[in-house]
Amino acid sequence: MFRFQLEVWFFEITIMKTSPTTLAFFLLVWVSTLCSSLALADIPQPSPYHTPPPSLAGKTTSPPPATGTRGYDVLSYDLDITLDPVASSISGRVDVGLQALENDLAMIHLDLVSTLDCLEVSNSDGILFFEHLGDSLLVHLNTPLAVAQIETLCVTYEGRPRPHGSFYAGLMFRKHNSGTNNDPSDDFPIIANVSETWSSHSWWPCKDHPSDKALVSLTASVPDSLSLVSNGSLLSVESNQPGWMTYSWRENFPLPTYLVSVAASNYVGWTENCLVSPSSGPEQNISLGFHVFPHDLSDAVTDLAMTCESMEFLVNLVGPYPFDGEKYDQAEIKWGGAMEHSTATSLPTYFFVGTAQYETLVVHEMAHHWFGNSLTPAVWADIWLNEGFARYCEALWLEHTRGRPAYNEYMNQIGPIFHENMFVGDGLLGDPDPILPNFLVYDKGAWVLHSLRLLLGDDDFFILLNNYATAPHLSHGSTTTADFIQMAELQAGRSLDNFFTPWLYTETVARLSSRVDVQSGGETGKVSIKFQQLQDRWLEMAIPVVLHCGGTDSQLILTMDRRQQEFQFAVDCPVDSVSIDPHSLVFMQMANASSPFITVEGPWPNPSTLAGADFRIYLLESADLSVNIYDVRGRKIPQSRIGWLDATGSSQEPDSTPHLWHFSPAEVDGMAAGVYWLEFLASGHRVVRKTIFIH
Repeated sequence: MFRFQLEVWFFEITIMKTSPTTLAFFLLVWVSTLCSSLALADIPQPSPYHTPPPSLAGKTTSPPPATGTRGYDVLSYDLDITLDPVASSISGRVDVGLQALENDLAMIHLDLVSTLDCLEVSNSDGILFFEHLGDSLLVHLNTPLAVAQIETLCVTYEGRPRPHGSFYAGLMFRKHNSGTNNDPSDDFPIIANVSETWSSHSWWPCKDHPSDKALVSLTASVPDSLSLVSNGSLLSVESNQPGWMTYSWRENFPLPTYLVSVAASNYVGWTENCLVSPSSGPEQNISLGFHVFPHDLSDAVTDLAMTCESMEFLVNLVGPYPFDGEKYDQAEIKWGGAMEHSTATSLPTYFFVGTAQYETLVVHEMAHHWFGNSLTPAVWADIWLNEGFARYCEALWLEHTRGRPAYNEYMNQIGPIFHENMFVGDGLLGDPDPILPNFLVYDKGAWVLHSLRLLLGDDDFFILLNNYATAPHLSHGSTTTADFIQMAELQAGRSLDNFFTPWLYTETVARLSSRVDVQSGGETGKVSIKFQQLQDRWLEMAIPVVLHCGGTDSQLILTMDRRQQEFQFAVDCPVDSVSIDPHSLVFMQMANASSPFITVEGPWPNPSTLAGADFRIYLLESADLSVNIYDVRGRKIPQSRIGWLDATGSSQEPDSTPHLWHFSPAEVDGMAAGVYWLEFLASGHRVVRKTIFIH
């Protein structure tokens, strides 16, 4: 299993000529995963990224698309394209239906990469003048639009899509015999796209921003040896010219551009009717479709056998399947991860091993149909609402199928086991960089929900989860972190600022000191527990405590709603001892826990001028320190090596003297005013800090 997965990753690394540092990262992740698997063989491992690991970040050479409404709202996209695997090319037309949001709208700003050719743009007035400047397609209307006026632009284009974005993906043309299976004679093409975060405009003209969702239809012609899967319902399959087949699909629910999908190959497979019976509400009969490469068919039958069971689990957990009346397909693609395309999830080749060991990946991608596909983040900074929720559904699935011990072990894997510094140094969950891929938004996002569950209690938490997933004002629209916080506070009946703010907008980890006094007399006892949070920013938290009375254990959940708190209670048994957080389910460290290997404080000031900013650096041991710099495009600016630094001791020790480092962007080629993320690396440890430089 692990050998095969490493081969897939190595293939990607070789193709992209990735640096030795990146290869070392892959090896580290692989070895770590292998060791965890040997120790926890009965518990499925956390699902791999639905996108590749972080080392693929920084490959994009184009800026993110413009934000804002741009003066119009997209109502629909109708794609009519031809995909030629021999030429690795795309050609066709996209009709963009839109509505003006302001008066006298004279120009429509669409997104289309400069490496594709726009041939013509027209509307009901005829041919329109356009400018293709960089990745912006600026269409000048002959007659300006009035507010609320509806218009349709017809954009004809062609070209060869190139690898794009943080994942070096977009629309990909590949073949089976590229080193990931054992049959070199299998030379069939694979055409598939991965467009998250903003790579849709790398293969079709659109307004490439998640906040503007639209109805989508897709008609695509491919060689007749291939079949093509896309979003929504299949309307027709026709042979319009010899050697080609045309597939027409239509999605009845609005989509963000990054979830529009094509997946084509010589698929084989099967269908299944999945009748789900929720605890409340009507039954849903969902058609399941399975599309895999011929050599993976026998494995796929085992690996995907639990699809209907997982659908029923999620329907009962968070409400009806959001794409009511439509199918749920899963299609195999050749790529380093999975992707939750609406009603047509893409699964990677390494998934198919015949042992169902990646069952949580099925749950993860399916859960996105509630969290991400129906409730789509209005801005990419809120991506934890997608990935954290889907990751936490993996844990809930294990709790459902294997019991609470499996849940506990899983949360520990994606918490203190894999993140020994409890995400300190990884940046802010509410403002992550890179946006994807980033373990932070998956694992810390899941821990937010787990900790909120402890704080609210199971009844209120699961009511909240269901209410949020099915909220009429959010479903099939946009959502924000503020929306979720508002619903959580409504369910709790109080402000949760001291919970959410530390979790989302700081790197706070509770550092807890405790004192336990036990008095037992006869058949009763008295217990006093004093807690104090020692970190700078205290947070509201719930702490499980177990009282051991002979052979009987009693569990309590104690809620800290201030920095220092004492709990006193009488019990009807002689208390032998008290265990605080015995299953490591609280996001905290005890007062005597070791400090992070590297701590970086700053920058000061922030924002700063191009003259630079100052940082304080603490090291537990002497180490060679280097810094990677990333801009908002995800581009990596040449690495800066600070050099060998002596140990300073912990930042929490009053006599520690930090290293002072001044960073001046004016002295680095390619840097200008803007937002940057600095990644500090020392002896395999990392810290990320965001800074803004202005003129």
